[in-house]
Amino acid sequence: MGELVTMKHGDALPIPVEVAEEMRQMKETLQAMAMMLKANTETMAQLQRQVRLLEKVTPAQASAMNKAIRERAAQLCDLYAARGCDKAVAAAIRRAVKMRFGANSAKELPRCEYDVALAQVQSWDDYKAMKDIKGRART
Repeated sequence: MGELVTMKHGDALPIPVEVAEEMRQMKETLQAMAMMLKANTETMAQLQRQVRLLEKVTPAQASAMNKAIRERAAQLCDLYAARGCDKAVAAAIRRAVKMRFGANSAKELPRCEYDVALAQVQSWDDYKAMKDIKGRART
């Protein structure tokens, strides 16, 4: 007792057939559990994305968005020399934001998309829309 028994590589004890079968079944069970865990993780990630899209902007963010739209409309009216067209330009900007994010108003924008929407407002410059607005203002 207490002796160290050394075994050579080829001297492994044979595993009984029942034990080998049970180990194979355990391996298959573990693989199935790993696949279910992976599927659950992916489902959870999808749910988290959906929840983020359901969270709407705060009232302060909605006000800031509307203010940014009015400021951008004023800038574009100055740039295109379209005096008195601020409201029409602001409406065109709002329409573009609504189309992109599927929101009915600034209050319904997804909170996670607020920065993207604000960037869209600040970079909005649709030449054709501005030309149409300016042309309608002249008539």
